[in-house]
Amino acid sequence: MSSRFFDMTDKMRMLFKDVVGALGQLPEEQRGYIFGFDGEEDMEWVWGVACYIVLEFIKYSYDHNDHTYSIRHFLDNVEDDSERMAHSRVMGYVIRHKKWESEIMGFDYPPDYKYSNLDMSDISNRISGHHITEMNFFEHQNIRNLDLIKAIVERRIVSSKKVSNERFQEMFEQYDSFVEALIERSKKSDADMVFASLALFTFEWHYPVETFYLLSCLMEEEKTETVNPYDLALLCTYMPIESRFIGTVFSESRMAKERMLVLPYIFGKKVDEFNRRTMVELVEEILALVVQFKELMFDENDIPYKEWFRRESSMVDWASFFRYYDIFLIWQKKEWTRTRIQNMRYLFDLILAPKM
Repeated sequence: MSSRFFDMTDKMRMLFKDVVGALGQLPEEQRGYIFGFDGEEDMEWVWGVACYIVLEFIKYSYDHNDHTYSIRHFLDNVEDDSERMAHSRVMGYVIRHKKWESEIMGFDYPPDYKYSNLDMSDISNRISGHHITEMNFFEHQNIRNLDLIKAIVERRIVSSKKVSNERFQEMFEQYDSFVEALIERSKKSDADMVFASLALFTFEWHYPVETFYLLSCLMEEEKTETVNPYDLALLCTYMPIESRFIGTVFSESRMAKERMLVLPYIFGKKVDEFNRRTMVELVEEILALVVQFKELMFDENDIPYKEWFRRESSMVDWASFFRYYDIFLIWQKKEWTRTRIQNMRYLFDLILAPKM
């Protein structure tokens, strides 16, 4: 346990320990499979999974409390329809891209998926108009403003003809400056700490830039040219997972920080096939466990854990968690070689649906 744990608020420490306690109440077989190493439970691993669950609870709580507004609410000049229409086009593209992506992968997103209210083919959505949160607006604004994100969304990043190596590096320099600005914002207040942390979490979850950079460096170091597409998708995309304990679940992997730790064990050449498959299956069970906690777990009063957490915690508590968890550790300044650029293009090519 890091000494920084005690920098969290008393309430946040209590809630965190309650999550750890709930993990201890899992069925013995499930608990032993996920946390048991050499016949004993690895408490460092338990705490790592608890961090991931708490982050998901904070994200749910933040989204629940983040009010939605019309697009005009966020614009400096409400009389200028061009900016509003530009944001509407971005949102339209996002929903079309996600629908196309789900068709390519062979499944449908659930009716309450986060993009559902952006779909203007739905008559009720057309009547009410686009209503988005501050975080939605921030992401859409940066799809427009960040050349790298735009190139990823439009799938141009995979082609050296569409994005030259020189331009590729310029795009990443702009993205690194964007993350540095988030880090500076996080220092201003509790609200800024939470917003900036969740913003980086959101961007890494949607566009796994840091994950792919770290993996591209590993591939270069070990002279690896290909990776298993399923294993990569497991860490980065929305997909069905077969859990040996709770059956089939659909999970959108958001292990923005945790997947950095498992990359060498899944994609490293020095890991034998048995241990690699063991780690893949362990990641599957952790993702299923998070779904279990978010959707299937209830407290003694039959209140879902996620609602219990939302009711009991506050912005101050969440900020203290992010100071302990520090998601900004996933980011590093990029240094490029031709091989790393080729690896990055290859990795994005594996997970991006063909352009519409």
